[in-house]
Amino acid sequence: MSMSKLVFSPFDCSRDGEVRRLFQEYPHKDFQLKSMKVSKEDMADYLETTLQSAGTQSICLRANGKLVGLIALKSLPWMSEHFGLKMCAVPHLLAGFEGPLVRARLLRYVIEELQEVDFLDCRIAADDVYAAQALEAAGFRYVGTEAFLGQELRRDEPVDPPAGIEIAECSRAGRKQVLEIVESTHVQNRFACDPLIDADLARTLYRKLVDNCFDQSQFTTLVARGHGAVQGFIISKTNETFCQLVGKKTGSLDFIGVRPDNRNRGLGACLNRAALQRMAQQGVQYVGVRTLANNYPALRITFKTGFAVTSTSLHFHRWIKRPKIEGCYTRF
Repeated sequence: MSMSKLVFSPFDCSRDGEVRRLFQEYPHKDFQLKSMKVSKEDMADYLETTLQSAGTQSICLRANGKLVGLIALKSLPWMSEHFGLKMCAVPHLLAGFEGPLVRARLLRYVIEELQEVDFLDCRIAADDVYAAQALEAAGFRYVGTEAFLGQELRRDEPVDPPAGIEIAECSRAGRKQVLEIVESTHVQNRFACDPLIDADLARTLYRKLVDNCFDQSQFTTLVARGHGAVQGFIISKTNETFCQLVGKKTGSLDFIGVRPDNRNRGLGACLNRAALQRMAQQGVQYVGVRTLANNYPALRITFKTGFAVTSTSLHFHRWIKRPKIEGCYTRF
């Protein structure tokens, strides 16, 4: 490809219909889709809609008029406020050619041209070698591996809480105790592995994540109460948009925590089963879980409650250092 014949442009659904081909030809999530019983065509339709979702900026690369690559950026407003950075995720980095060149050029374009971004968080399939090579060439830093697990739901999942424990939806009064548990359990995340991120901000990230879930309708928080206090919690989510477009109601288990003095007594598995039972009653057909690949306690609980690994992903971070020009650039 000649540099003089390359054109970068914002995604336009009326012109860039070929982007669907990039999604359909992406081979690195095939096993996950098979386990979900979702066709690549349906998933491509769903992913194409995400390119125009709120807060998303999608850029196409054409060579001699042909679409050869796509990168999408998703703004992370509350996370930007938390860390004091202008942060974006990179949900899509696709190319119609083998090799890292197209992907690397898309990344370079974002880094050099988009002044409103100063931190990129990118997740790619673990076997997407060309994407990994492009990220390394563009100066990204590897910060962790994530496992995705899933299972088809069964309506007869038994729930047998330990003696003296009752599981119910979290009341407003119980939220403070849930956040106390978060602070003592969720201490490791990919941001803690980035030496350029403030350690205290990385530690308090999950507290804010959980706090943000309480008043959003797609999330449900169950708590295990015993001895007059909340002993553990689990937060689940349903994906209504995916259901509408693909015709399969899916959900996820997003956060779980148990007080340190109540661990290794079966409470975590019990909370998992309670959330799965509740979701099955709501008509959810498939549930997924994402966790760091070295979070062995969480993996043990998910295996125990019927989940199986369907894919793994690598996380990369990129800090974009720009010269500060007085009156023209302000970090919020």
